[in-house]
Amino acid sequence: MNKFLNIFLLITAFPGIAVEKVPFVSLLSSAEKYDGKCLQTVGVISIEFEGGKLYLDRASYLAKAYENAIAQPFEAAVVAYDSEKGEAQAKNLTDAFEGKLVRVVGKFKAVNPSKRLLSTKSNFSSISYIKSLEPHEGASFGNQAGCL
Repeated sequence: MNKFLNIFLLITAFPGIAVEKVPFVSLLSSAEKYDGKCLQTVGVISIEFEGGKLYLDRASYLAKAYENAIAQPFEAAVVAYDSEKGEAQAKNLTDAFEGKLVRVVGKFKAVNPSKRLLSTKSNFSSISYIKSLEPHEGASFGNQAGCL
């Protein structure tokens, strides 16, 4: 019983571990509010060789409207570098997620944008969970994943 109480107190003492559900538009409009937090959000993903993006919506993805996007760490270059079969894994990653609506859980890092740049420098410093969403599937996710 005492061991259970200690574990419960440890879990509740660190609220930063919990996943906070955040609308993507909130990350664009007030990134500093979510700095360092473990977040869950939905967006359309673009996996690029050196620096992919997570876009607000499909129209922003198609237009490459960088001001409606944040950076994300799923870079094909990193996958290719870290693996013996890197090119094949990078292709699999692109085939699985490119241009799709995804639910992402990860640690968010807010970076003040330069007024001269079109897009924000905020990003997910790590992604611990990503899943492609089918129509009408989004509500079933819940709070099943956490940050690493």
